[in-house]
Amino acid sequence: MKVTKYLKPSQINLELKAQDKQAVIESLVNILVEKGDIPKEQVEEVIKALLEREALTSTGLGYGVAFPHVKTNVVREISVAFGRSLKGIDFDALDGNLVHFFFLILAPIKKTEEYLKILSSISALMKDEKIRSSLSGAQSVDEIFKILDQTL
Repeated sequence: MKVTKYLKPSQINLELKAQDKQAVIESLVNILVEKGDIPKEQVEEVIKALLEREALTSTGLGYGVAFPHVKTNVVREISVAFGRSLKGIDFDALDGNLVHFFFLILAPIKKTEEYLKILSSISALMKDEKIRSSLSGAQSVDEIFKILDQTL
């Protein structure tokens, strides 16, 4: 399953300005608000749900990658936003390293199977060092989109 089924170039932030976990989540949620996936009046609810999920265990899985995610009926379809931080952000990753690539994933509660498939696909994709290296070197949103679109 390609991540680009759910991720469009307008949902990519080439250089996150965030300094911490909450700011990363807020920045990526705002991308989905602008796209129209999250109603403005429910932004706080979504951010709270994501932070509560993070409190259970960090979604910073290692390799410089994090997948903040949650199932919520705020969205009608699976929604993904991607952000990159070249300098890295402390996201309490399981390997203790800074995180450079963030995939924020929201899914309706009833789409569990599809939700698990996209999490698995992105996880497999990001284990590839060549992909991570290509994403680090990408100079534009279009380049990032093409890298993600060519895979899986």
